[in-house]
Amino acid sequence: MNIHLQDVHVTLVISPTDLRCGYHRLHSIAQDQLGINLNDGKEAVVFISKTRRICKIITSDNRGTMLLTRTLHHGRFEELLVRVGAL
Repeated sequence: MNIHLQDVHVTLVISPTDLRCGYHRLHSIAQDQLGINLNDGKEAVVFISKTRRICKIITSDNRGTMLLTRTLHHGRFEELLVRVGAL
């Protein structure tokens, strides 16, 4: 299976998320709280767990929806520092 994410806007959720939930709950968070429409195939959302050891990416394309999970055996995903007004 080939997954192409070119021409897809990626949103990184930097607040810790409970990643025990599946695609439908994460889709609901993206839609209701972030205002992101994943059904058009032009968006992807990356959620990172509180421990920064698990990452889930949700998106969709013309064939269906996708939930990709990455669990690190060693280390953690880098902590992102965001300054208000930096943009």
